[in-house]
Amino acid sequence: MGTRTRLSRRQFLRSAAVGGAALASGILAACGSSPTAPTTGNPTAAAPTQVSSEPTKIRALMWSNGPVIDENFRVRAQMFNEAFKGQYDLDLQLLPYDQYWPRIDLAYGSKNPYDLYFFDVQAYGHYRAGLLANIQPYVDLAPELMNAEEYPVALYDAWRFDGSNLYGLPENIQVLALYYNRDLFDAEGLAYPDETWTWDDVINAATKLTKRSGDETTQWGMDVGVMDIWWGAQTLAWAMGGGFFDKIVEPTKFQVSDPVNVQALTFLRDLIFEYKVAPTKTQRSATAQDIGIFQTGKVAMFFDGSWAISGFQDVPFKWDMAPLPMWKDKRVSAYWLGGQVIPKDSKVIDAAFAFSRWSATTYQKTMASNHDWIPIARSARESEEMYVGQPAGLRKVLGTIEGARLGDFYSRNNQQIFGEVLLPTFDQLFLGNLTPEEAAKKIDEEANALLAKG
Repeated sequence: MGTRTRLSRRQFLRSAAVGGAALASGILAACGSSPTAPTTGNPTAAAPTQVSSEPTKIRALMWSNGPVIDENFRVRAQMFNEAFKGQYDLDLQLLPYDQYWPRIDLAYGSKNPYDLYFFDVQAYGHYRAGLLANIQPYVDLAPELMNAEEYPVALYDAWRFDGSNLYGLPENIQVLALYYNRDLFDAEGLAYPDETWTWDDVINAATKLTKRSGDETTQWGMDVGVMDIWWGAQTLAWAMGGGFFDKIVEPTKFQVSDPVNVQALTFLRDLIFEYKVAPTKTQRSATAQDIGIFQTGKVAMFFDGSWAISGFQDVPFKWDMAPLPMWKDKRVSAYWLGGQVIPKDSKVIDAAFAFSRWSATTYQKTMASNHDWIPIARSARESEEMYVGQPAGLRKVLGTIEGARLGDFYSRNNQQIFGEVLLPTFDQLFLGNLTPEEAAKKIDEEANALLAKG
């Protein structure tokens, strides 16, 4: 498998934080919509009457993920058009992520929305503005999509924004993992991480794998990776019995100051400043250069999402992955759904949903063999094609989907909370400029103030 360039979830959210609040407020103002839930419609009511033999054109938009994955998306569009030749004609456009949401908002503002686009947290603001189609009536007419033996339908509840109806159709899923350098473990004669490991095992191994020459650390036992982002850190808080806010959809309260949550932040920060088995942010940047710290071969363990697999394909050492470690006897991973949403003012909702349905069913086997996304369908996710050329630990990692919790929260101003509160405060915490107690208090005060504004 060749090298693939992918925007990581970290890059998604860091990019989205810049100007996210302005975009959200701008689209609400431009469309003049009140933040109420869209009404339920008949599944065929929005579809135009076909008066010609020309195929129905579908305008779709996705963000760019690098040359290989982008080509896979172009091929996917061709496959769909071939499968529905004469019926549908999908025009799938790809844009850099920093141009993606502004383009969508401009289309809404000009009353000419795309017929379909791929979901990220910003789309929740479009739901609040009354811009998204309720696709539940369409899903009800496609019962295979709700087959619990094939799809993790319980996880779909996060996209039932009004509590009952789906406003997007998932097609892929991602989870967090512990990556490790097998060569470094072999050199030390240590057993590899696996699904039985606890955080105590991680610290014990990281201590043995950290090498120093005088005052200089030449090899790190681990790097906290995405655990220094709120959604990574929260997985440890979950395992300890805590959680940073009261609910995923429209949280009413941030509660990071809860002692359990502070304990989680303290533990992760101590890996850097007390145990000294992980680099500081400054040391990470100096070591990583332009290739990423795990890719340098100077870090034995690294936390990231399943989306990072393709970026490690050509590293000059043997590596593998394992599920997140347990806190005592409990593990809770984070998951993210990928899929499409459909504007309620699209004139071809039936056709747009046909693409979403095809992507979540027929296309799943191809998605598995392409190795760019993790298929939502169990049969594809557990197929042999899925694991050809993939790390041996991937099966165990994907097994943590059951019991995982969504690594997002949905509120009208979630991007403002992330960009103005969570991101800078977590940066200061892991730079050592704030204590866990100070960071937790700051987050609660500032995030709750923004929640109160609505």
